Amino acid sequence: MRLVVAAALLFAGIGIAQESRLGLKIHDFAVQDLNGKRVTFSELKGQTTVLIFIANQCPVTNGYVERMNSLYAEFTRRQVHFIFINANATELGASIAAHAKDYAFAFPVYKDDQNVVADYVGAHTTPEAFVVDGSGIVRYRGAIDDSLNPGRVRKQWLRNALEAVIAGKPVERAETKTLGCAIQRARPSF
Repeated sequence: MRLVVAAALLFAGIGIAQESRLGLKIHDFAVQDLNGKRVTFSELKGQTTVLIFIANQCPVTNGYVERMNSLYAEFTRRQVHFIFINANATELGASIAAHAKDYAFAFPVYKDDQNVVADYVGAHTTPEAFVVDGSGIVRYRGAIDDSLNPGRVRKQWLRNALEAVIAGKPVERAETKTLGCAIQRARPSF
């Protein structure tokens, strides 16, 4: 466990200044499926939509696969749409597809070429989640939960945000600090 935490801290995006994107109105954007086909947010969104930024080579993201699969399975049954996005410039479609297969992702992954979407929403870390309501407003931004160790999770931030947004209520804790790996950008984000 210490090795995982040390690796996570080594790759952590902790020192990156994060501008809050709560309340941001999401306008249409495009990502690519792993076959290179352009897909838009308007084609993928639902009444509630979750954007989760992930990475192949991030030990923190890889440690969350089971939890992400579980959230995906539970909430897609409740009409929540998920958009899992790899924005790392160093990870290409073929390696993303192989990684998704190796880790048994239950969900599709999309490529954010040139970090356009990551820059737009202000994503800096993997994994990092954004919950968007039916009117396209970001209502939550942050961590999936409060512990790298699944056995020590006390606060399920993403789950709580989804429950609130689905119920039409304000998210109690709308922004949480993420711990993970910095997104490897194609160009600096300013």
